[in-house]
Amino acid sequence: MLARNHVAAASIAHDCSFVAEEFETSTIARLQADFVVCCASAQSPYENLAQPSAWTRLIEEAGFGVTLPLQTTVVARVARALAEVSPHTLLINGCFPDAVNPLLASLGLPVWCGIGNVATIAACLQEALDLPDQRALAVLGHHAHLSSLDEVLVWRNGSPLSDVSELLRAARALPRRELNAIAGQAAARLLADLANGSDVATSLPGPLGLPGGYPVRIANGAIALNLPAGLSRTQAVEWNTEAGRRDGIEVRDGQVSYTPKAIAALEPHLPEIANGWPAYALEEVTDQFCALRKRLRLTESHKEQ
Repeated sequence: MLARNHVAAASIAHDCSFVAEEFETSTIARLQADFVVCCASAQSPYENLAQPSAWTRLIEEAGFGVTLPLQTTVVARVARALAEVSPHTLLINGCFPDAVNPLLASLGLPVWCGIGNVATIAACLQEALDLPDQRALAVLGHHAHLSSLDEVLVWRNGSPLSDVSELLRAARALPRRELNAIAGQAAARLLADLANGSDVATSLPGPLGLPGGYPVRIANGAIALNLPAGLSRTQAVEWNTEAGRRDGIEVRDGQVSYTPKAIAALEPHLPEIANGWPAYALEEVTDQFCALRKRLRLTESHKEQ
């Protein structure tokens, strides 16, 4: 919970539930918050470490993007609740925002930006370059670039950097949990600046429902792309859309589609979904993925017995 002061914190008297079939929105309606941050999803990114199974192998084979419905279902409910009872509240999504945010936008649901991913990369570059802040730094990058051999695009004072891989070498050698700690610190800094009303220059995933991550500037409660000279919004969006295919997925024009590798992994299990699905089918597709996950987990436990 982030609140401006102890009075604001004390006013939050009840929990909100967005995972039950029927969830209440009275707390959100009462608070009328400036920002809401959602970091809850129906699929942990660490399941492959804690409990590997046929399900986690499917994710590894197809790409993390196949978990998109499970990453979206909770934050979509939050977005609907905000649209209904607190439409001025800005939603910040911490769950695979590079793909989830454009899916939310396709559904007409409000989402302001994300945290993590390109923000994590930008924080690592800030440290590597020994910069006091990110005002001179612009990073174009996707969730897939956290471990990808392909590289993010980086500018310093408007000039492109060519030694990005070397600058990120130490960060990419860290376990994913440690990278997530860096992501958390970067998110906390962003939220503190927002709570203080400070202007911010940084790089964030999914701003305004766009795919991937971009350099942005935040001032007076408004967020805008802060692209370097010579790079258009259309070029940046297309570059990020293509980068996202490394996660096995693409969200474009209200349609979710899969790469050939992801299709091959999904077809034996969900052939009708492997061919792609429209954004409006999110709930139905989520149900099918939940059933598949349960089945594959059970298959693994039976093998162990």
